Amino acid sequence: MKRRDFIKVAGLSAFAVATSGFELIETDGLFKTDCATSTDMLGPFFRKGAPFRNDLTFPGVTDEIPLKVVGQVFGADCKTPLKNIEIDIWHCDHKKKYDMDSASFKCRGKITTNENGEYWFKTFVPPPYGGRPKHIHYLIDGVEGYERLATQLYFKGDKKIKPNNWVKYRWDDRRILEIYKNDEDLSEVRLDLYLGKEG
Repeated sequence: MKRRDFIKVAGLSAFAVATSGFELIETDGLFKTDCATSTDMLGPFFRKGAPFRNDLTFPGVTDEIPLKVVGQVFGADCKTPLKNIEIDIWHCDHKKKYDMDSASFKCRGKITTNENGEYWFKTFVPPPYGGRPKHIHYLIDGVEGYERLATQLYFKGDKKIKPNNWVKYRWDDRRILEIYKNDEDLSEVRLDLYLGKEG
């Protein structure tokens, strides 16, 4: 679901609240939801061919916060987990650079959701660069029946996040995450992703 397809107050004939807490909207006999993850720029640093792996760390990174990212991928009904979904993940390294050509694909990987739609990966909190806040890129593409999702994860407390700059739409707040300590006393964030229905 593209941002322009988000809930429009005028012309709604009915609504209901799904078990997930998202609204189901009926317009002209068609049901839509407001749960689809808001999109973000793909950016110039996407690189095809990243290896399948859950660990994006590498030796030599000592000053950045180690981080585990977890979440689930759901369908357009806001509650059905989607298994075997491939997700491209990438971010800049500790020197604020993107690896565009090395065979090691630093800070890049591809992961797949399990039977419950769950995913995880291990990395570190990337530094900000230029005017950009700290962020991690996501891309889900080629899933039959669903729109491509290019989005980004941000971190609460980052002073480079500005209204009407990186945060423009209601859903964007759900991509600005609080780092918490998990049961293993490791820094962790959770980003659940909701795909929009194609067409």
